[in-house]
Amino acid sequence: MISFALEEEQTLIQETVRRFAADLRSKQRAHEKSGVDASFRKRYHELGLDLLTVPTELGGQAAPLVTSLIAHEELAFGDPGAAVALGAAQSYIEAVLQLGDAAQQQRLLAPFALTTPPTGAIAFSEAKMSTTDFATSAKKDGNEFVLHGDKSFVLGGAADHLIVFAMLDGVPAAFAVPKSSAVKPGERYGLVGLEAVVTAPVSFENVRIPKENRLCGGDDFAKNVRRFFARIGLTNAARQVGLARSSYEFALAYTQERKAFGKPVAHFQAISFALADMHMDVESARWLLWRAATEIDRDLSTAAEAIVHANEAAFRVADQGVQLLGGAGFVKDYPAEKWLRDTKALALFSPPDEWLQLVTADGELESNLATALPSCALQPFFT
Repeated sequence: MISFALEEEQTLIQETVRRFAADLRSKQRAHEKSGVDASFRKRYHELGLDLLTVPTELGGQAAPLVTSLIAHEELAFGDPGAAVALGAAQSYIEAVLQLGDAAQQQRLLAPFALTTPPTGAIAFSEAKMSTTDFATSAKKDGNEFVLHGDKSFVLGGAADHLIVFAMLDGVPAAFAVPKSSAVKPGERYGLVGLEAVVTAPVSFENVRIPKENRLCGGDDFAKNVRRFFARIGLTNAARQVGLARSSYEFALAYTQERKAFGKPVAHFQAISFALADMHMDVESARWLLWRAATEIDRDLSTAAEAIVHANEAAFRVADQGVQLLGGAGFVKDYPAEKWLRDTKALALFSPPDEWLQLVTADGELESNLATALPSCALQPFFT
């Protein structure tokens, strides 16, 4: 029998993160202005949320991916911007787990298990990126690689550790790059949504990297890069579900309190139908997401479906949430407008919906179009 009931440990994590998320929500407008406070970062690390899926021998909790998605839904229910900002290092950690060998995982992830962990990020996107190669290049020089080029939309900007994708001898490669004077972050981007999140361009001016820092991705680099982006895409989709749930629950409460013609507006058929559609979007996005998490190691097409559906469902819910509040939906006295801005920005933190739809169609049509694409054709706007 298929069961959607949470296990005891998952319920405990959900309840713990939910309490933390309640504190995040109370500060969400402050986060937009000045970022996430260091005290929240400390609590996030103490709860073990940055290392939730990391093996125990590397200092993590070895939780299944679906448990991590449950946690990230709760965080985004509190504040989507804070959820992304607090989880900025997760993409770095996930890249090391998916693309690094055992020795690299032990060495590169050890700092993240310390009491005060460093920051990490992925440098993938470029301002003028083609679908066949990166402009950023790496050249072998003795026992080192020399990295040169520019990356755009790097989450965290001046992070302590980066995973950088570049061309090496005509093929895509990934490198673990520590912060140095040759790694130069640019001016922070101004975002319409998720204003608590720092994103910036980063330039690499002949950065020298030891050969041990090249992540080869096991026996199939392209396949493992796709799995890496699928996993972080599902994490982002969980944030969309949390955001959508926030928008739905707020609209539900608002329309039950506001009255017209002697009764709550929620009791009018048009409003009640809109609320029903919002609820169905939230629930369907969550269940497809959890299914994708259980199938991630054997099939990426379900992950692609889950990410696209979560992006589309969350936008519909957030948009309807603004609509149901009427004029109040677009003033900053209420959070509905923030969630609408945030959901659009969140959709740009994943691989493009068009590529994900191609992956889904590829599975249904039994073609080789999506899998034949080079790994650098996976071009998320933000990474």
